[in-house]
Amino acid sequence: MDGGGDEAESERTAAELEQLRVALEDVRNQAADLLADRNRLADEVAHARRRLREVEGQLMQREAAAEQARSLLRQPAVPPAEAAAHAENLQVALEELQVIAEELEQANTALAQANALLEQRVKERTAELAAANARLRDSEERLRLAQSYAGAGTWDWDILNDRVEWSEEYFDLYGLDPSTVRPSYAAWVASIHSADRAVAEAALQACLRRTTPEFKVEYRILHPHRGLRWLSGRGRLVCDRAGRPVRLIGLNLDITDRKLAELTLEDANRGLRREVEQEVRAREAAQAQLFQTLKLEALGQLTGGVAHDFNNLLSVITSGIALLRTAEDPARREKLAEAMAQAARRGADLTRRLLTFARRQTLHPGPLELRGWLTEMRELLARTLRGDITIEIEMQPDLWPVLVDAGELELALLNLAVNARDAMPRGGRLRLRAQNASLSRAGSPDLVDGDYVRLCIADNGIGMTPDVLSRAFEPFFTTKEAGHGTGLGLAQVYGFVRQSGGAARVQSEPGRGTTVSLLLPRAPAEAVQAASRETPPQLPDTRPLDLLLVEDDEAVAALTADMLRHLGHRVRRVSSAAAALRALAAGPPPDLVMTDVVMPGGQDGLDLARRLASERPGLPVVLCSGFSGAPARVEALGLPLLRKPFGLDELRSALAQASS
Repeated sequence: MDGGGDEAESERTAAELEQLRVALEDVRNQAADLLADRNRLADEVAHARRRLREVEGQLMQREAAAEQARSLLRQPAVPPAEAAAHAENLQVALEELQVIAEELEQANTALAQANALLEQRVKERTAELAAANARLRDSEERLRLAQSYAGAGTWDWDILNDRVEWSEEYFDLYGLDPSTVRPSYAAWVASIHSADRAVAEAALQACLRRTTPEFKVEYRILHPHRGLRWLSGRGRLVCDRAGRPVRLIGLNLDITDRKLAELTLEDANRGLRREVEQEVRAREAAQAQLFQTLKLEALGQLTGGVAHDFNNLLSVITSGIALLRTAEDPARREKLAEAMAQAARRGADLTRRLLTFARRQTLHPGPLELRGWLTEMRELLARTLRGDITIEIEMQPDLWPVLVDAGELELALLNLAVNARDAMPRGGRLRLRAQNASLSRAGSPDLVDGDYVRLCIADNGIGMTPDVLSRAFEPFFTTKEAGHGTGLGLAQVYGFVRQSGGAARVQSEPGRGTTVSLLLPRAPAEAVQAASRETPPQLPDTRPLDLLLVEDDEAVAALTADMLRHLGHRVRRVSSAAAALRALAAGPPPDLVMTDVVMPGGQDGLDLARRLASERPGLPVVLCSGFSGAPARVEALGLPLLRKPFGLDELRSALAQASS
């Protein structure tokens, strides 16, 4: 606070000094004008007096001529002709005398008026000059007092003649001796601290180049008695009619106290920022601990739901294996195998839902035209839903393309459709509506400003009560009977949409139905154009390959090797990354390496892939993983990932992609 007050006081003082300096300059100019006016009036008086003397001379000549004429009239009688001539001359002289007398009277009147006016004007100008001189002395005294009080020094630089003038206060401000230091540009530069000279000179030269009227700069000096001081320079540039700088005048102020206050305040702010950062880190740590606690609590809920569902799936697989061993009928064996395969797919689907809700599933978003996609989905929904449910689709004519993972959006829509089917046990209507929407953060805090497509899935079923609606997106929360739902449907939808950069909304009333709105981000135009130019990759048929299989699980390794041999490939198998490196060094080079991502021994499949990319850059690598944290790490390497569990078709496609 003190620093701010000192700064304001310094600014006010500088402003007052500038006003006084300008006023002093105005008074000096006014005094010079008055003196010139007085000299002009004196010239006018002298001219009037010379004119008066000329008129008086002419009058004396006319009077002499008239006296000569009168003397002739008093002489004895003359001849008539001569007398007539004298009379005529006398008449002319009298007329001229009368005219001269009138002119003399007018001249005397005009001279008297001029003298009176001139005396009045001289008196006024003399009084004004005296007042101006008094103001000049007063301004000079005030300026000296202000400079002395504020510790300010004035300077005046005649740029054309390269003459510099400094006031007494200027010498005192810099600690210079007037008897030894001559004011000059070089002396000013030499008095500035070496670290600030370049900045000060640059500011001055910039002012001269731009010919701006104001000059401002702050720099340090080393006073011989007061030590390091901060000065503020303020000046005004004067230019001629052609715009060339001819004069720069201004003053300097000592701003050391303000600068010290600013530095102190800056140190305090840095300390405050450090304290705030420490507080933020402590708060983030506390939030992380709280989040971990909440994750543990959610994990408890997830464990029960996942264990229940996976036990059901494992029961199907276990029972199917037991029956498969005893069944001899091929149709019976095929039916059991299909049931076990379906249970495995359900388990994989459950895992994918969990990963999507946890936002750890890798999405592959791309431009998607919803008009054609929704038309195709109508057929899929018609086969999935009952015949007593009518499907209606409404779409805006100029519907924007969206940027989403089409497969995950299909899964989300199927989940919502199944929920709507269960909410309409006696049949009803499922309406799909898509329209463009430009949204802002002000109206939707969980979205960024931009364009979206609102995809609404509405049913006219039994609806939700307020307490159920508040938990609609909660994982493993379901109102269905045990064994008829996992509670991950809406949770998976919510996780997918949020991970895609959008948002999900749900509205419902008991007895009036439910509407779930998916806000999907609009696809950029360049992404749509790029997608339109792409052609689906044509994977060639894979030739028989020599493969090195790296898998630590014996059962998984045995089944994977059998699948590879079934596809016509030759397989060598090792159980660790270190063993793979030894096999590569000792044996013939394989055509392709297929490795699990998560393995014991200090090196995992990603470490092995990076090592092979460095030592054997031309060797194809296929990664396999069922671990949820693998996709993000795999994307950093840019390698294809085969997610477990996989079938023959997925395996064949991955091998063809890697070896192409």
